[in-house]
Amino acid sequence: MVVAVLVFIADRVTKTLVAASIPFGTEISVIGNLVSITNVHNSGAAFGVAPAFAGIFLVASIVVSIGLAVYVFRSQGSEWTFALLGLIMGGTVGNGYERLVNGTVTDFINFHFWPVFNVADSAVSTGVVLLLATYLLRRPNA
Repeated sequence: MVVAVLVFIADRVTKTLVAASIPFGTEISVIGNLVSITNVHNSGAAFGVAPAFAGIFLVASIVVSIGLAVYVFRSQGSEWTFALLGLIMGGTVGNGYERLVNGTVTDFINFHFWPVFNVADSAVSTGVVLLLATYLLRRPNA
């Protein structure tokens, strides 16, 4: 759960800094044309997917967070697995919190060849990919 709290804090701090220092819709170049900080709002899922389903994503955030918490407290998994689940939970709670408070999620990391995203999106994506990779690498051959 420590990882989840750290991800949530990092997500809130970065979104607050972006909202306070970069006007909505503005882009500031960080590394030439490769990386920018862009203040945009997203009502959809990670990376701007399905913006018309904002309410569903809020409910999904709540359900996933509760499900992960119950699983972690009832299971005896490895610290690695719990850390990965912490990434997923921290990101889910971070975006869910902002969706609940603002109705949208602030996205700001812009690589120009990928949809704009945020710390919470990164944490969820990284956690899911590493969790799947861990499962596939540990799975006995059939």
